[in-house]
Amino acid sequence: MDETVLMADECVVLKSMNYRESDRIVTVFSRTFGKKNLLARGACKENSKLSGFTDSLSIIQYVPKNTRTFTLLTEPGIISPLFHIKEFGTSCFAAFALAELTMRCSEFESPMPGIYGALKDSLVLLDLLDFCDDRGASLIAIRFKLFFIEQLGFSINFAHCMSCGRGLSKLIYDTQRGGNICERCAIGVSEFIDAETAMGAIQRISTEPDIRRILASTFEKGDIFKMKEILKAHIKANLHVALASEKI
Repeated sequence: MDETVLMADECVVLKSMNYRESDRIVTVFSRTFGKKNLLARGACKENSKLSGFTDSLSIIQYVPKNTRTFTLLTEPGIISPLFHIKEFGTSCFAAFALAELTMRCSEFESPMPGIYGALKDSLVLLDLLDFCDDRGASLIAIRFKLFFIEQLGFSINFAHCMSCGRGLSKLIYDTQRGGNICERCAIGVSEFIDAETAMGAIQRISTEPDIRRILASTFEKGDIFKMKEILKAHIKANLHVALASEKI
């Protein structure tokens, strides 16, 4: 048979782009399939029923229909349109950072149900924040990034120097090599972050299951900034990706 109808699925729309005259290619992160490209036939036509289901940063349900060349997006339904995120407040920038990280650091057709659940929950939380809640948006993004790198096997090592293996009495983050180093190995290193307090905050966030406690925490603004810088460096050094959304 040329076509096979598969089970219903849900996904986060990461990216959407026009294809040919009237179609649209939608890159999604799916609960069942991981990152996947779907073809929305006729989505660019006026009054198309599919057009509203192809917006980036939407959570939808759909039925993937396989053909010889594409997987079609059929029978769509909205789970959450994430309207507040799309108002381009601080939550919007955080959401795009999570979408870009997922897009660039996941493989096609590689199911990651844990990451899908964390991404979906993070976007819903961002959508509930006040328009200008920069602190809340930053903490939700930090929490997701920590979970993401842990799932990929690149957790930050708080116990041993990544250079010599000695136990760490002080936490110094080497931004070039992407890990904590001891005071001896920090001699001569040009780019590092004295991250004692920020690392303590990272440990708390990575081990705290209740997001409400994280959002109600007393983290200083400077420590939140350091956490963001550490994670940016860690992702660049270990996943070899410099996120464009970090520059917004």
